[in-house]
Amino acid sequence: MLAGLIAVITQTLGVTLDKVVLSYRKIPVKDFIPVVFFFLCLFTIPILFFKGAVAWQEFLTWRYILLYLAMIAVAIVWNIFYYQGVRSERVQEFELILMLNPLIVIVLAAIFFPAERNLQILIAGLVASSALVFAHLKREHLVFSRAALGLIFCVILMSLETIMHRYLLNFISPAPLYFSRTLILLIFFCFLYRPKNVLNLSKISLGLIALNGFLGAIQFVARFYGYRDAGVIITTLILTLAPILVYLVAYLYFKEEINKKKIIAGSIILLSIIWAILAHG
Repeated sequence: MLAGLIAVITQTLGVTLDKVVLSYRKIPVKDFIPVVFFFLCLFTIPILFFKGAVAWQEFLTWRYILLYLAMIAVAIVWNIFYYQGVRSERVQEFELILMLNPLIVIVLAAIFFPAERNLQILIAGLVASSALVFAHLKREHLVFSRAALGLIFCVILMSLETIMHRYLLNFISPAPLYFSRTLILLIFFCFLYRPKNVLNLSKISLGLIALNGFLGAIQFVARFYGYRDAGVIITTLILTLAPILVYLVAYLYFKEEINKKKIIAGSIILLSIIWAILAHG
């Protein structure tokens, strides 16, 4: 429970910082991603000294090595789509789409982990998906921006990666799993984007990105501990509190007006999540 609550708070602050740095301070994605991944790695290192066990004998099999590599590939793709979406979409828009992630994770967890199967949770996922479609209806036509479509693809990949995390956490403790994953992504994005303007970033921008990395490291390591110790569904359900907090921040800080359809859709998704929580008991 504690790990999930920590992840909720840091996720809310992190999403807000993502929007501030990418949209309001207009830092290019190709400069932002390598720098934030550097700080994610940096702030994960201290956690390695506390709990960094790896069961090498069990992990070093073709099955889990291939699963680890698949996790890296999926993480690379969804991070690209995520940061493009954060930069292009309004806070409420991308957060509404990201609200679908918990329910996709729950459905996948029910498929891959028999002990977590529950028909009521699957129905909740279908209801929430319909609410997402409703939120994008304009004059009886389904309207998604290119960035929104990218975010939907991103959410699916994020959900798949969560299932991969749960399997790998049987052999690798949360801190080394997240650190090794993030370090490989850092190296990849440095070669992909070859950032040249990093040294020209202002101290304020660099400080905000560093803070973002600090919050992100805490968030994801806390998530991983939650997945391992409390289970995927319980941790995921706790994390559904984050979008509600992000909506509140968007209204109070970014002064974004709240579209009625998105209020209705968000409410339906939230009620679906609560229904899923009740089903889990």
